[in-house]
Amino acid sequence: MKMIDYIYDQPSRLKKILASRDDTCIPLLNYIEKNQIKRVYLTGSGTSYHAALLMKMYFDQYTDFETSVSIPTFFSRYEILSKNYKKEETMLIAISQSGTSISSINAVKKGNQLGIQTVALTEDLNSLITNEAGLTIHLNCGKEKIPIETRGYTATVFTAILLAVEIGKQTGNLSELDYTAIMETLEKDIGQLPTAIEHIEEWYLKNKYELISMEKGAIAGYGYHYVTAMEGYLKMYETFHKPLSAHELEELLHGYEMAFDSKQYIFMIASEGEELHSIDKFRSFLDQLTEHQFVITNQTINLRSKDLSLAAPVSKVFSPILFILPFQLMAARNCESIGYDTSIYPHKIRSFSHVR
Repeated sequence: MKMIDYIYDQPSRLKKILASRDDTCIPLLNYIEKNQIKRVYLTGSGTSYHAALLMKMYFDQYTDFETSVSIPTFFSRYEILSKNYKKEETMLIAISQSGTSISSINAVKKGNQLGIQTVALTEDLNSLITNEAGLTIHLNCGKEKIPIETRGYTATVFTAILLAVEIGKQTGNLSELDYTAIMETLEKDIGQLPTAIEHIEEWYLKNKYELISMEKGAIAGYGYHYVTAMEGYLKMYETFHKPLSAHELEELLHGYEMAFDSKQYIFMIASEGEELHSIDKFRSFLDQLTEHQFVITNQTINLRSKDLSLAAPVSKVFSPILFILPFQLMAARNCESIGYDTSIYPHKIRSFSHVR
């Protein structure tokens, strides 16, 4: 399978994850109840780190846990555990799709040394990280046989939503009625994705020659979608190999604009939120610097010819899965256009960050 095939397979995979959520969630719910967990640390590298940032937001929304996110090396070397909680009621969740991330494995080892509960969220139930963790949760994203993670990201984000909602239900933060409504909404959200992908393909074809000519770019978002900007930057950079940066929208013009010129491409994610009303103001300023501006939105705003309107009424918590699709597809199609094969690791050396 190629990168584009994994992108198109995402709606089907999310349906499988939703249908089998008991297999994913119940082991963690039992672990939490058994150990009376109150404090949660999340960790992961690259795409897994971005998913962990969203997991924190979902945990903050639906659970009573105090939750934070660290990159694995920071957790292993510099993290100071909160003294407000007992070690046995503190839990580390390490996310590693392959289960071979050296830094994430070391973070789990550090958690064990500290005497806290350790959990691995991984696709490979026989990977090295599972040998270290006190509990292993199946990510159920299916093995991606290419070095670029696409389906793994959306599967991890969706799993994060499900875990947070299930914990919220178990702890009484969500009523049975609210829980049922959320699950019904998530099922409808998944159903919006195939049509959204079609619209993104149409948008890409319309703007293809400008998009493949990009020399440098910046992606900006807010709320959940600052994380989307980070993941979009990673997908574009590791495939198309053009320098990009990721920004929270309000921070985009706090000094960074001094590096912008007429060759700068700007992608702004205009999602639900009060910042939506600032998009026109930002565009008016950026018009003085570059014509390469693209707004990606599912909201009702003033649109220009290069903008992408995703007429997909998805829930706010699901929206990171919708909004990452344009960047995944852009990365895949741009690489096809320039003849770059995303299915192989580009260097003839062993990966530095993974145990093989």
